[in-house]
Amino acid sequence: MNTQQRPSVLLISVDALKPEFLLEQERLGVNLPNLTHCFLQGGAVARGGVKSVFPTFTYPCHQSIITGVNPAVHGIYNNAIFDPAGKHMGAWNWFANKNVKTLWQAAREGGYCSASVAFPTSVGADGDYIAPEFWWDGSALDSAFLDVVCRPQGLISEMEADIGRYAGGLDLTDAGDAQRGAAALWMLRNKLEPQIEEKPFFMSAYFASFDESAHLFGVYSPEAAASLQKIDAMLGELIDEARRICSGNVYVCVVSDHGSLDNTHNISPNVLLRQAGLIQIDDESRVLDWKAWSQRAGGTAEIRLANPDDAETRTRVEQILADLAADPDSGILEVLNHQQALERGGFAQADYVLVSKKGYELRDDVVGEYCRTTLHQKAQHGYSENFPEMRASFLIAGPGIAPGTDLGCMQLIDIAPTLAHLMDVSLPEAQGTPRLD
Repeated sequence: MNTQQRPSVLLISVDALKPEFLLEQERLGVNLPNLTHCFLQGGAVARGGVKSVFPTFTYPCHQSIITGVNPAVHGIYNNAIFDPAGKHMGAWNWFANKNVKTLWQAAREGGYCSASVAFPTSVGADGDYIAPEFWWDGSALDSAFLDVVCRPQGLISEMEADIGRYAGGLDLTDAGDAQRGAAALWMLRNKLEPQIEEKPFFMSAYFASFDESAHLFGVYSPEAAASLQKIDAMLGELIDEARRICSGNVYVCVVSDHGSLDNTHNISPNVLLRQAGLIQIDDESRVLDWKAWSQRAGGTAEIRLANPDDAETRTRVEQILADLAADPDSGILEVLNHQQALERGGFAQADYVLVSKKGYELRDDVVGEYCRTTLHQKAQHGYSENFPEMRASFLIAGPGIAPGTDLGCMQLIDIAPTLAHLMDVSLPEAQGTPRLD
């Protein structure tokens, strides 16, 4: 195939976009004209939703979107690095995995100009122009760090000279998304358009404010709806610009990583582990030592033992978990062992995994009550991938896709192989299945 005839691909992730917000706009009080026109009327939609991965948490999900494999394979098991004592100062799993090929790498190797703007888990990605999601303290220092970890170095400084401060990752507000949208437009116009005669492009982009507004105000709040409508307007600009640059020869794909549901309780397994003498803290509740630790992932939590060969600790932990499983008021739906977690595709380093009931968000607190009705966030994800509320979205439009196509139900790991197939590039490790001919 002639390089100039190959289609470009624009992949946009709208964090926590549930299918019902697309398919039931009137009922939910939202108006999304660009998503409606481009995809519901003019393209293909997985109307049955997209089954997310385990856990249904942003960073594991995004690395699954870009690789087509489950978290147990790509190795990003959670948003934050497992760090009971805080030695890593709140670091997250910002980095692209090194275990399997990403779409950024596959596209570049296949003759595409490969780019990304603000996509989670993209630090170190093998692409041509990578403006990753990364932060340190939310100050101008973030831009200095980003200017070093971007590809090529200096890309962020060049971009910020034109659009102002790049939203590195801590600003999840509508204003932060406005900067993500401006950065994506800048990338299209300044880096991809000049090369379009020689190379098609693959570019990923990301919007965070709908998810954040749901966390703060609730899934069905007016604030969340307003954020989503602002994203829809920015999507219209991006889609128009991509089509202009490519003279229409572009696939535009909008996805989400997971759904969300409203919380009713917070539960903290570390309180029970501390009471059992398995976590030691100082007078300011800082962890001094631990034998077992529960790290949250929204509606799930992984429990690791400091020493997996410590039989006494394992016995004590298993008794605590058995008591939780037997207590109908504990908020715990499932207790998984290591092998069961692997079979679900996640938490490959966990000794045990807790899966909570709907509305019971897991937290990392070590003091206070185990179960509280005072909420940290009004809505959350990370819950069981089998909950319908955790279904994600998939929409695509482009050459040869018949308007009104219903793709039924999909899996999150189908996204990468579907786009790789459209670009005719190789993702040999992908566990998902291409969904378009």
